[in-house]
Amino acid sequence: MANTAVSAPDFREERDRFVAFAFASADAFLELDEEFNVDYAVGAVQWLSGTSHDLIIGKPLIEFVYQADRPMVRAALGGVKRQGRFGPINVCFSRGDETPIKTAMFGSYLPTHEGRIYLALSAQRMAAGATADDSAIDEETGLLTKESFSDMAAEALKAGKEQGRDYNMTLLDLDGLEKVKAKLGDEEAEDFIAAVTAELQANSVNGSSAGHLNGDKFGLVHDADVNIEALEATIAERAKEADPDGAGVSVGVATVDLESAGLSEADDAKALLYTVNKFSESRGDFTVTELSEGYKLMMNETKGKIRAFKETIRLGAFDIMFQPIVELSTRFVHHYEALSRLRAGGPESSPYQFITFAEEVGIIGEFDIAVVNKVIQKITKARERGDIISIAVNLSGRSLESPQVVDELHKLLKTCRAIREDLLFEVTESAKITDLESTNNILQSLRNLGHHVCLDDFGAGAAAYQYLRALEVDYVKIDGVYVREALTTKNGKAFLRSMATLCRDIEVQTVAEMIEEEEEAEFLREADVHYGQGYLFGKPGAGISATQHRQATGSSPCRV
Repeated sequence: MANTAVSAPDFREERDRFVAFAFASADAFLELDEEFNVDYAVGAVQWLSGTSHDLIIGKPLIEFVYQADRPMVRAALGGVKRQGRFGPINVCFSRGDETPIKTAMFGSYLPTHEGRIYLALSAQRMAAGATADDSAIDEETGLLTKESFSDMAAEALKAGKEQGRDYNMTLLDLDGLEKVKAKLGDEEAEDFIAAVTAELQANSVNGSSAGHLNGDKFGLVHDADVNIEALEATIAERAKEADPDGAGVSVGVATVDLESAGLSEADDAKALLYTVNKFSESRGDFTVTELSEGYKLMMNETKGKIRAFKETIRLGAFDIMFQPIVELSTRFVHHYEALSRLRAGGPESSPYQFITFAEEVGIIGEFDIAVVNKVIQKITKARERGDIISIAVNLSGRSLESPQVVDELHKLLKTCRAIREDLLFEVTESAKITDLESTNNILQSLRNLGHHVCLDDFGAGAAAYQYLRALEVDYVKIDGVYVREALTTKNGKAFLRSMATLCRDIEVQTVAEMIEEEEEAEFLREADVHYGQGYLFGKPGAGISATQHRQATGSSPCRV
């Protein structure tokens, strides 16, 4: 092997080359001694600290750090000997009376150089591609809320793939946290939580990718090479120091690689969000093994279900059943509701669980589009035979809030101009609609094309009247609970009549579901409910006949 020793001039050349490489991605370079005092500084020191190069040498670095960021920086510097490196973390530097400057700080530790810490600082960059506003910050800890943390994790997954960086997400369960806090005074408890928060932030991407998920559960997005075992030990040590009894907390951790393969970028993010939500809502005490394995198992199961869901759609491995909706005054079929039925081996055991899972994960739109496509084919084939059948398809509120799904729906509807009056839509409330104004605009675009729209399950949720006020529709489907209670409870008839009257006053037609007895049908007709659906008129089936929604020449409506 060749001799790699270099002379003093060569050594200086190598050092200068190293500094040049450092400045290719940094604006200032600092060297700290073991007390975290600035021992060497080069680059944009004036920009960084608001003072000259000479005045920063020998001063504690922390003096130049913005007050709110000092705990995080102390934690980062204190942990760098264990980690070997940290960052990037976003740090604000005070500059006297000037506006604090935001920087991205990287740190490294070389034990062979007398415990020196080397810092590179540059204009702030957001490696994970997201920032949080005040509403996304947890008041107690100053960390991200569960929702904003989930969004950050999804952004990190996307950014990691774009930048070729490997980010991980770790969930921590600090069992006993509330007990430790209860032993402390308010100020001591606040200091303890601040210390835990600082450790999490110091190890997270940009120092801003840690979250308080729920109770004693926390999470952080971090570079793959962050030493989570060291972080775990540090938090346990901080808890023991704070606890008057010295018991501290039991720290359980679970880490997953955000660069996991097998799904698209969007579906990977959806699986991640779903898993974070489900796991953070779990109850009970977990051992480290149970926590880690349980989290990973849930993540893997979620991804497996998404793959199965995609395969179900790709193969068309579901059937459409049709249940008649009749005009109560004549018993003629007005239209049918399309109901999905999974074939054997589907990702969930029932259509309800299938739809619920798809909505929670955020992939229901693909299924809704697949059902619409099948129904269009059904109506078109009937038209070719000279029959006109009218069918209502369920659209999840979650689907209507997805621009991609709405665009796909409109593209599909361009192919069926001739049958628009025969294709109806029911907006389901199983997934809460958050942007009512935008959703209403989408519904009006469907109505303007000639499709009728129905608001499903009216009365089932707390937001039912809010939906009815904000969404302009042609029909309202009264939830079956009110139908069942109409003849069995003291105020049942009054509630149902009030719903029917309200809808009549705002010129919206009504459909009552889950009608099983003739007595129920008669009462509903007297209450001025227009249409009915239920086993009294027919169970869901594959067969379907012409309807009276719009009659074709030579065809006759079906009467039940």
